Amino acid sequence: MAIRVGIDTGGTFTDLVGVDLDTNQITAMKRPSTPRNPEQAVFDSLAGSGIDIDDIGFLILGSTIGINILHQRTGARVIYLTTKGFEDVPFIQRINRRHHYDLDWVKPAPLVARRDCIGINERITKDEKVLVPLKDKELSRIREIVSERIVESRGPTAIAVNLLFAYANPDHELMIGEFLGREFPEVPVSLSHRVAPVWREYERGTTTLADAYIKPQVTSFAQNLDTGFQE
Repeated sequence: MAIRVGIDTGGTFTDLVGVDLDTNQITAMKRPSTPRNPEQAVFDSLAGSGIDIDDIGFLILGSTIGINILHQRTGARVIYLTTKGFEDVPFIQRINRRHHYDLDWVKPAPLVARRDCIGINERITKDEKVLVPLKDKELSRIREIVSERIVESRGPTAIAVNLLFAYANPDHELMIGEFLGREFPEVPVSLSHRVAPVWREYERGTTTLADAYIKPQVTSFAQNLDTGFQE
């Protein structure tokens, strides 16, 4: 028997639909979501459906966890590492606005505090050439800053790295990513050239910030799902 199962877990309900490919029988199940432990609702829906997990040949999971974190502003504290001189990009944003003459319009608040926007002394040109090398001394300064932020943080912390022209030459981002991985293995790191390898530092930066912002909770959800399925 091969059953295809789709599960969608949201902030209110978790829905399951299973299709038996041999008999075309459809099984449906709805359970209240468990926001504090979202994986539990997934397992509850499977248990309530009566489907034997050994009969599942394919399972796909949809989730609004990430978008809920963004909407509710309940993500991690993000440390934003960028090329020196571009620390204010998440706040300056772009000049385009939906209503040009609306005096009540307010820019959307970035997913990072200005204090946590750290300029890194390095520079790669648009031609992929290294103009200012990333030195060990600068990596040591990054370690001190990140250590300080982690100590003072009361919740999960993540790091977003968005260096100028990293989409063309990611060498410096890779160096910082590898360094942070060794120094702070428990802290998730998002590198802009992997998350959004596009030109324009604002678009790339905000996407990388969003990735880092939701990463601790989404990672925990995925890990708990993996553990639960194995058990």
